[in-house]
Amino acid sequence: MFEKQKVVFTGSPASGKTTLLNCVNHPEIACYEEVSRAVISASQANGTQRPFLENPLAFSETIFENRLHDYFKVSNTPVQLYDRGIHDVVAYLHELGDDVPCGMEEDCKNFTYDKVFIFPPWEAIFEQDEQREEDFNEAKKLHIALVETYTTFGMKCIEVPLVSVAQRLAFILKNL
Repeated sequence: MFEKQKVVFTGSPASGKTTLLNCVNHPEIACYEEVSRAVISASQANGTQRPFLENPLAFSETIFENRLHDYFKVSNTPVQLYDRGIHDVVAYLHELGDDVPCGMEEDCKNFTYDKVFIFPPWEAIFEQDEQREEDFNEAKKLHIALVETYTTFGMKCIEVPLVSVAQRLAFILKNL
């Protein structure tokens, strides 16, 4: 049914990406979970409360390596679907005003996604928690940075509408 493709869910924090990824139950789609929550939890357990802000480069490199690892996993399914991609790391560093290591930039040029579904900020579902400390204004800024980054690397962003989870899933499946 689907052609071979790498697909990424990206967008502002707390915009429904993970919720939707968890609803994808299709035999032709392999889903890869967001890696940052596990990295943040491990850092917090070791006493670093805001690892991205306390050591942005080390945190970003860890996230990037994990996402790149997922990017290269072999799958028997035609569609590989990722909850955030390697380009998100670059967008976050740009938004923070930090330099991006040239190796990351090079990998982002060489390893792109066939489809980019971008989830816009949605205040009605936005929530902060122990791992997601951005406020809604920061989420809006990050959304803009993500669109700019993916576009800069030659990918077209497909905006996911602000509708129910079932309707979003139908939208995604229709556009694969």
